[in-house]
Amino acid sequence: MSHSLKHQQGVTLITTLIVLLLVTVIGTLAVRYAMTGLKVSTNSQVKQILIQSADTPFFIIRNMTPQQIRQLDNVIGLALSNGYLDREYVFCYRPKSQKNFAAIGSNIAQISPYDSSGDVITEDTMRLIQGNNSSFCSLTTDFGSGRDAVVTQVAVSLISNNLGTNEKGQYLPEGTNASGASHLSGTLTNSQRFRVTTTAMLPSYSTAKISQVQAECLSVSKPRLNDNNDHLDLSTLGDCISEFGIPVETQTQEFNLGTDFIQVSKPT
Repeated sequence: MSHSLKHQQGVTLITTLIVLLLVTVIGTLAVRYAMTGLKVSTNSQVKQILIQSADTPFFIIRNMTPQQIRQLDNVIGLALSNGYLDREYVFCYRPKSQKNFAAIGSNIAQISPYDSSGDVITEDTMRLIQGNNSSFCSLTTDFGSGRDAVVTQVAVSLISNNLGTNEKGQYLPEGTNASGASHLSGTLTNSQRFRVTTTAMLPSYSTAKISQVQAECLSVSKPRLNDNNDHLDLSTLGDCISEFGIPVETQTQEFNLGTDFIQVSKPT
């Protein structure tokens, strides 16, 4: 009897240990899957926030009238007026501290992927033509909303009009008769093309000190190209930021600024 009882107790103990082991394994797997699901959810939320932040400047520009865009008190108007095809006009989107979008002031940088001799720069630090450190976004203060999370930098550059693809008068309304209208300037019968690049970033995820990221990516000592569509061998601000583990979203849109002739009164 004693031997049988001890045998039963041993079997019960082994069974209990196996059940505990299975429960532990199942619990560990459940926690692991839950953490993975949370991580995927968080990554999706971060991506969505970055996309929305990067798209906001485009939304503002699309809702500006051609007259507003051409005004010399904003960065786009300045770029169109200057007519330089070899540079980027860089500014930080600061809706919390600046009332007017892309307003001209001391907070604009002009950078170029060409050196003073006109040769393409082969390193990732661009030539600074104009600007200071406040021309670039601060990763500690220039947040785009009250959440103090996302920082968005914007760059404007001109695109050369190619008459092979954009014929004179192409963007005039259908039915417009411009023949003999010698008073119409080229800016009325041709479109003006410009490219806008936005870079949205979440600096709180940085694996390095923010001051180091600021110095390497967003400073006058190392100005970075925002858009490398014409210089694929050069790295961009987004590339620099991502090297420090910071989630980043870069978007680029091209705009054709044409002229509409609108009848405002009944012809007599």
